[in-house]
Amino acid sequence: MQYIQMEYDLLLPEWSDPWETLYFGGGTPSLLPAEQLGKFITHIKLNGGIQPGAEITIEANPEDVNVENIEKWKLAGINRISLGVQSLSNVELQAMNRAHTAANSISALELLVNAGLQSVNLDLIYGSQWLSDEAWKETLQWAFNCGAQHISAYALTSEPNTRMQKDIAVGKIPEIDDDKQARHFELLQEYADKNKWLHYETSNLCQTGFEAKHNSNYWQNKPYLGLGPSAHSFDGKRTRRWNIADNQSYVLGVENQKLNFEEELLSDNDYINELIITRLRLTKGLNTETIGLINAGWQEQKVLIILEMSEKSLILIKDNHIVLTPKGRLLSDAISRELMI
Repeated sequence: MQYIQMEYDLLLPEWSDPWETLYFGGGTPSLLPAEQLGKFITHIKLNGGIQPGAEITIEANPEDVNVENIEKWKLAGINRISLGVQSLSNVELQAMNRAHTAANSISALELLVNAGLQSVNLDLIYGSQWLSDEAWKETLQWAFNCGAQHISAYALTSEPNTRMQKDIAVGKIPEIDDDKQARHFELLQEYADKNKWLHYETSNLCQTGFEAKHNSNYWQNKPYLGLGPSAHSFDGKRTRRWNIADNQSYVLGVENQKLNFEEELLSDNDYINELIITRLRLTKGLNTETIGLINAGWQEQKVLIILEMSEKSLILIKDNHIVLTPKGRLLSDAISRELMI
């Protein structure tokens, strides 16, 4: 935290407005002493500032959640916990090399719900080789009724150069089943409708009034500052920046008051493509007039594709917005690619 605070101080002249959200994630921040987190939050309050009612989130593993830690997090100023449940199947958790068990997740959630926090999020993974349809239904039944106000659910992916990809390549584990992932996503939508939750973004659902401010700001292309190795930032206009990944180089740079990062200025086409990818994930959809202000010919170029998608019930056109239907959400990546420049 020492170097993250130093980086914050170096960047303060560029980001001096009070923050609407703070998010401690990208790793295992729940292993950090809560006192360090509290000192950093206090430091921000005394300098750039934090807006009243700001959402302050920490990602936590179930095995790190106990009464003492919860109280320390609350004392530090944290009011929202994102709990890395991932699965309620111990077989699946073991296969994914998770340290916790289903029992750990259930007991951790009970402690968090009873702690009087502003909000609790559950991180879930679906569509894995080890998760049956029935097990996923049982997980959803628990998740929508356990007292959490928010769910983030993501399909399992096999990333390049990972152990999973190598195990799939040699036949040690089965390939990911796209049909199963589609079924699990449909079940997610079904449980959301049945429980009257808002499916406000492709992978995020909540009770009314509990949308995640932090992630919502990202999807709306608002400015954000990332601190630490590999952290990404966006100025809310056209400039993206990402810190060097190497820890030693990062620390050395901060100590010498020289930040090591790369920077990219988005072209009109890059910016439009980002808008398409992010806005289509939202319930409100993609504003075609916004795209038209940047590229007047975009809608004419895509009119036949848009018409075909509409006829296939993949999208709806509402008040100059393209909105994905539940069927369309299953193909959101493919639809985005078709609409991109």
